[in-house]
Amino acid sequence: MLRDLLLAVGIPTAMLLLFTLLLQRGKPLPSWLQRLSEQPAWIWNVGIGLLIALSLLRWLLQR
Repeated sequence: MLRDLLLAVGIPTAMLLLFTLLLQRGKPLPSWLQRLSEQPAWIWNVGIGLLIALSLLRWLLQR
C-alpha cells in the first residue's frame, strides 16, 4: 500500500519539483516545449471541453 502511494504521489511530485528547479535556472525551454507553448489556447480549451463532455456522456450511459 505504501509503495502504491509512493508511486502515485511521490514520483509526480518529485518530477514537478525537478522541472521547476530546472526552469528557474533561467535556461531556455526545450524546443518541443516551446512549440507547445506557441499553440493557440483554443486547442487546449476544446480538448478539455471534449474530455468533460465525454465523461458526462459516459456517466449518463452508465446510469
